[in-house]
Amino acid sequence: MRCRFAPLLLACIACLAAPALEVAQPAPPAKAKVQPEAILSQARGAYVGLAEKGFRGYRFAVTPDWPLTLAELAKSNPTGYEAAVKLLKQIRYEGRVGAHGQSQVTHNFVDTPNEGATSGLNQVNQGVEQAINGFFQTWAPFMVHSPIPPAGSPCRAEDLGTHFQLNWKETGDVSVDLRLDRTFTVTEMKVIAPAFHAAIRPTFDRQAGAFVLTGYDADFTPQNGGAAMTLKVLIVNQVLDGMPVPASLDVTVWTQGRKERMTFAFTELKAEGK
Repeated sequence: MRCRFAPLLLACIACLAAPALEVAQPAPPAKAKVQPEAILSQARGAYVGLAEKGFRGYRFAVTPDWPLTLAELAKSNPTGYEAAVKLLKQIRYEGRVGAHGQSQVTHNFVDTPNEGATSGLNQVNQGVEQAINGFFQTWAPFMVHSPIPPAGSPCRAEDLGTHFQLNWKETGDVSVDLRLDRTFTVTEMKVIAPAFHAAIRPTFDRQAGAFVLTGYDADFTPQNGGAAMTLKVLIVNQVLDGMPVPASLDVTVWTQGRKERMTFAFTELKAEGK
Protein backbone atom coordinates (compact mmCIF):
# COMPACT_ATOMS: atom_id res chain seq x y z
CA MET A 1 0.00 0.00 0.00
CA ARG A 2 1.88 3.06 -1.26
CA CYS A 3 1.30 6.52 0.19
CA ARG A 4 2.05 9.31 -2.27
CA PHE A 5 0.69 12.21 -0.27
CA ALA A 6 2.80 11.70 2.86
CA PRO A 7 5.94 13.43 1.54
CA LEU A 8 3.89 16.19 -0.06
CA LEU A 9 2.53 17.38 3.26
CA LEU A 10 5.81 17.11 5.15
CA ALA A 11 6.87 20.66 4.45
CA CYS A 12 4.32 22.52 2.38
CA ILE A 13 2.00 23.21 5.27
CA ALA A 14 4.30 23.19 8.30
CA CYS A 15 6.96 25.46 6.86
CA LEU A 16 4.46 28.19 6.06
CA ALA A 17 3.77 28.83 9.73
CA ALA A 18 4.58 32.17 11.24
CA PRO A 19 5.82 32.18 14.86
CA ALA A 20 3.24 32.39 17.62
CA LEU A 21 2.63 36.03 18.49
CA GLU A 22 0.88 37.87 21.26
CA VAL A 23 -2.40 39.73 20.86
CA ALA A 24 -3.14 43.31 21.86
CA GLN A 25 -6.50 44.63 23.02
CA PRO A 26 -8.98 44.93 20.12
CA ALA A 27 -9.26 48.24 18.30
CA PRO A 28 -11.59 49.06 15.39
CA PRO A 29 -9.95 48.95 11.93
CA ALA A 30 -9.14 52.39 10.59
CA LYS A 31 -10.83 53.65 7.45
CA ALA A 32 -8.65 56.70 7.02
CA LYS A 33 -4.94 56.70 6.33
CA VAL A 34 -2.93 56.06 9.50
CA GLN A 35 0.65 56.81 10.41
CA PRO A 36 3.19 53.93 10.41
CA GLU A 37 3.60 53.96 14.21
CA ALA A 38 -0.14 53.32 14.57
CA ILE A 39 -0.33 50.37 12.16
CA LEU A 40 0.84 47.62 14.51
CA SER A 41 -1.38 48.54 17.47
CA GLN A 42 -4.51 48.73 15.32
CA ALA A 43 -3.74 45.61 13.29
CA ARG A 44 -3.24 43.32 16.29
CA GLY A 45 -6.78 43.93 17.47
CA ALA A 46 -8.32 42.87 14.16
CA TYR A 47 -7.78 39.13 14.79
CA VAL A 48 -9.82 36.78 16.95
CA GLY A 49 -7.01 36.10 19.47
CA LEU A 50 -8.34 32.96 21.16
CA ALA A 51 -5.59 33.06 23.77
CA GLU A 52 -7.02 36.33 25.09
CA LYS A 53 -10.45 34.73 25.32
CA GLY A 54 -9.42 31.88 27.62
CA PHE A 55 -8.64 29.22 25.01
CA ARG A 56 -7.21 26.12 26.71
CA GLY A 57 -7.08 23.84 23.71
CA TYR A 58 -9.28 20.97 22.64
CA ARG A 59 -9.29 17.28 21.71
CA PHE A 60 -10.84 15.60 18.69
CA ALA A 61 -10.90 12.51 16.51
CA VAL A 62 -9.51 12.78 12.96
CA THR A 63 -11.23 10.92 10.11
CA PRO A 64 -9.55 11.05 6.67
CA ASP A 65 -11.71 10.49 3.59
CA TRP A 66 -9.85 7.43 2.31
CA PRO A 67 -12.05 6.83 -0.77
CA LEU A 68 -11.29 10.38 -1.93
CA THR A 69 -7.57 10.11 -1.25
CA LEU A 70 -7.29 6.73 -2.96
CA ALA A 71 -9.55 7.52 -5.90
CA GLU A 72 -6.81 6.85 -8.47
CA LEU A 73 -5.95 3.52 -6.87
CA ALA A 74 -9.62 2.54 -7.07
CA LYS A 75 -9.49 3.04 -10.84
CA SER A 76 -6.19 1.28 -11.49
CA ASN A 77 -6.34 -1.52 -8.92
CA PRO A 78 -9.84 -2.12 -7.48
CA THR A 79 -8.72 -5.17 -5.50
CA GLY A 80 -5.80 -3.33 -3.95
CA TYR A 81 -8.04 -0.37 -3.24
CA GLU A 82 -10.56 -2.48 -1.34
CA ALA A 83 -7.80 -4.08 0.73
CA ALA A 84 -6.21 -0.71 1.48
CA VAL A 85 -9.45 0.96 2.55
CA LYS A 86 -10.38 -1.99 4.75
CA LEU A 87 -7.05 -1.72 6.53
CA LEU A 88 -7.03 2.06 6.80
CA LYS A 89 -10.52 2.25 8.26
CA GLN A 90 -9.27 0.27 11.26
CA ILE A 91 -6.99 3.14 12.25
CA ARG A 92 -8.31 5.71 14.70
CA TYR A 93 -6.52 9.03 14.80
CA GLU A 94 -6.89 11.34 17.77
CA GLY A 95 -5.64 14.92 18.00
CA ARG A 96 -5.01 17.48 20.69
CA VAL A 97 -4.36 21.21 20.36
CA GLY A 98 -2.84 22.96 23.35
CA ALA A 99 -3.45 26.41 24.74
CA HIS A 100 -0.77 27.94 22.50
CA GLY A 101 -1.86 26.11 19.34
CA GLN A 102 0.69 23.30 19.54
CA SER A 103 -0.76 19.99 18.33
CA GLN A 104 -0.22 16.27 18.65
CA VAL A 105 -1.75 13.39 16.69
CA THR A 106 -1.78 9.78 17.88
CA HIS A 107 -3.18 6.57 16.42
CA ASN A 108 -3.77 2.93 17.26
CA PHE A 109 -1.88 0.06 15.63
CA VAL A 110 -3.44 -2.62 13.44
CA ASP A 111 -2.22 -5.97 12.15
CA THR A 112 -0.97 -6.01 8.54
CA PRO A 113 -0.69 -8.98 6.16
CA ASN A 114 2.96 -8.42 5.17
CA GLU A 115 6.00 -6.15 5.52
CA GLY A 116 5.06 -4.14 2.44
CA ALA A 117 1.70 -3.27 3.94
CA THR A 118 3.35 -2.37 7.24
CA SER A 119 5.77 -0.01 5.49
CA GLY A 120 2.97 1.62 3.50
CA LEU A 121 0.82 2.01 6.59
CA ASN A 122 3.67 3.67 8.46
CA GLN A 123 4.00 6.20 5.63
CA VAL A 124 0.28 6.91 5.73
CA ASN A 125 0.31 7.43 9.50
CA GLN A 126 3.30 9.75 9.19
CA GLY A 127 1.59 11.69 6.41
CA VAL A 128 -1.60 12.20 8.42
CA GLU A 129 0.35 13.33 11.48
CA GLN A 130 2.46 15.74 9.45
CA ALA A 131 -0.56 17.15 7.64
CA ILE A 132 -2.53 17.85 10.82
CA ASN A 133 0.40 19.12 12.88
CA GLY A 134 1.61 21.26 10.00
CA PHE A 135 -1.83 22.77 9.55
CA PHE A 136 -2.07 23.83 13.18
CA GLN A 137 1.38 25.44 12.99
CA THR A 138 -0.07 27.70 10.31
CA TRP A 139 -3.43 28.08 12.07
CA ALA A 140 -2.15 29.15 15.49
CA PRO A 141 -0.57 32.52 14.55
CA PHE A 142 -3.81 33.63 12.86
CA MET A 143 -6.23 32.26 15.45
CA VAL A 144 -4.69 31.63 18.86
CA HIS A 145 -2.32 34.60 18.72
CA SER A 146 -2.00 37.29 16.03
CA PRO A 147 0.01 37.38 12.81
CA ILE A 148 1.17 40.87 13.83
CA PRO A 149 4.38 41.05 15.94
CA PRO A 150 3.78 41.93 19.60
CA ALA A 151 4.44 45.36 21.05
CA GLY A 152 8.12 46.07 21.45
CA SER A 153 9.24 43.68 18.70
CA PRO A 154 11.62 45.05 16.07
CA CYS A 155 9.37 45.49 13.04
CA ARG A 156 9.27 47.91 10.13
CA ALA A 157 5.76 49.12 9.34
CA GLU A 158 4.96 51.20 6.25
CA ASP A 159 1.75 52.80 5.07
CA LEU A 160 1.94 52.54 1.28
CA GLY A 161 -1.45 54.09 0.61
CA THR A 162 -3.25 51.10 -0.92
CA HIS A 163 -1.92 48.73 1.73
CA PHE A 164 0.39 48.31 4.72
CA GLN A 165 3.68 46.42 4.58
CA LEU A 166 5.36 44.86 7.63
CA ASN A 167 8.87 43.36 7.69
CA TRP A 168 10.78 41.70 10.48
CA LYS A 169 13.44 39.08 11.23
CA GLU A 170 13.12 35.81 13.12
CA THR A 171 15.80 33.58 14.60
CA GLY A 172 17.60 31.26 12.21
CA ASP A 173 18.10 33.90 9.50
CA VAL A 174 14.38 33.99 8.67
CA SER A 175 12.74 37.07 7.15
CA VAL A 176 8.98 37.67 7.19
CA ASP A 177 7.09 40.12 4.95
CA LEU A 178 3.43 40.73 5.74
CA ARG A 179 1.04 42.63 3.49
CA LEU A 180 -2.21 44.03 4.94
CA ASP A 181 -5.05 45.78 3.19
CA ARG A 182 -6.65 48.94 4.57
CA THR A 183 -8.83 46.92 6.97
CA PHE A 184 -5.71 45.19 8.37
CA THR A 185 -6.58 41.91 6.67
CA VAL A 186 -3.45 39.87 5.92
CA THR A 187 -3.45 39.33 2.15
CA GLU A 188 -0.04 37.69 1.88
CA MET A 189 2.71 36.45 4.17
CA LYS A 190 6.14 35.68 2.71
CA VAL A 191 8.73 33.70 4.63
CA ILE A 192 12.33 33.58 3.41
CA ALA A 193 14.53 31.03 5.20
CA PRO A 194 17.75 29.22 4.29
CA ALA A 195 15.88 25.96 3.71
CA PHE A 196 12.78 27.27 1.93
CA HIS A 197 10.90 30.21 0.45
CA ALA A 198 7.16 30.28 1.13
CA ALA A 199 4.15 32.50 0.53
CA ILE A 200 0.74 32.11 2.12
CA ARG A 201 -2.42 33.99 1.15
CA PRO A 202 -5.06 33.53 3.88
CA THR A 203 -8.82 34.06 3.72
CA PHE A 204 -11.03 35.11 6.61
CA ASP A 205 -14.58 35.52 7.77
CA ARG A 206 -15.36 38.45 10.02
CA GLN A 207 -17.13 37.27 13.15
CA ALA A 208 -18.00 39.54 16.07
CA GLY A 209 -15.68 42.16 14.61
CA ALA A 210 -12.63 39.89 14.33
CA PHE A 211 -10.99 37.91 11.53
CA VAL A 212 -11.47 34.11 11.65
CA LEU A 213 -9.28 31.99 9.36
CA THR A 214 -11.26 30.05 6.72
CA GLY A 215 -8.43 28.82 4.50
CA TYR A 216 -5.31 29.73 2.57
CA ASP A 217 -3.47 29.28 -0.72
CA ALA A 218 0.27 28.75 -0.49
CA ASP A 219 3.42 28.22 -2.50
CA PHE A 220 6.45 26.43 -1.12
CA THR A 221 9.88 26.24 -2.75
CA PRO A 222 12.59 24.24 -0.96
CA GLN A 223 16.12 25.52 -1.39
CA ASN A 224 17.75 22.08 -1.34
CA GLY A 225 16.67 21.07 -4.83
CA GLY A 226 13.36 19.49 -3.82
CA ALA A 227 10.12 19.91 -5.74
CA ALA A 228 8.14 23.12 -5.47
CA MET A 229 4.58 22.77 -4.16
CA THR A 230 1.33 24.70 -4.30
CA LEU A 231 -1.58 23.99 -2.02
CA LYS A 232 -5.08 25.15 -1.20
CA VAL A 233 -6.61 24.59 2.23
CA LEU A 234 -10.27 25.14 3.06
CA ILE A 235 -11.42 25.21 6.68
CA VAL A 236 -14.89 24.66 8.09
CA ASN A 237 -15.08 26.06 11.61
CA GLN A 238 -17.30 25.07 14.50
CA VAL A 239 -18.01 26.94 17.71
CA LEU A 240 -16.65 25.07 20.72
CA ASP A 241 -17.01 26.55 24.19
CA GLY A 242 -17.86 29.86 22.52
CA MET A 243 -14.78 29.89 20.27
CA PRO A 244 -14.30 29.01 16.57
CA VAL A 245 -12.10 25.94 15.94
CA PRO A 246 -11.58 23.80 12.83
CA ALA A 247 -14.13 21.02 12.30
CA SER A 248 -12.85 19.87 8.90
CA LEU A 249 -10.06 20.47 6.37
CA ASP A 250 -10.03 20.15 2.59
CA VAL A 251 -6.44 20.09 1.28
CA THR A 252 -5.33 20.06 -2.36
CA VAL A 253 -1.63 19.83 -3.27
CA TRP A 254 -0.01 20.32 -6.68
CA THR A 255 3.58 19.18 -7.25
CA GLN A 256 5.55 17.98 -10.28
CA GLY A 257 2.43 17.99 -12.41
CA ARG A 258 0.42 15.89 -9.96
CA LYS A 259 -2.66 16.89 -8.03
CA GLU A 260 -3.54 15.28 -4.71
CA ARG A 261 -6.64 16.01 -2.64
CA MET A 262 -7.54 14.83 0.83
CA THR A 263 -10.07 15.84 3.46
CA PHE A 264 -10.11 15.40 7.21
CA ALA A 265 -13.14 15.56 9.51
CA PHE A 266 -12.59 16.56 13.14
CA THR A 267 -15.25 14.99 15.32
CA GLU A 268 -15.83 14.35 19.04
CA LEU A 269 -14.59 17.87 19.80
CA LYS A 270 -14.04 18.46 23.49
CA ALA A 271 -12.62 21.60 25.07
CA GLU A 272 -9.71 21.07 27.45
CA GLY A 273 -10.53 21.60 31.07
CA LYS A 274 -14.14 20.45 30.57
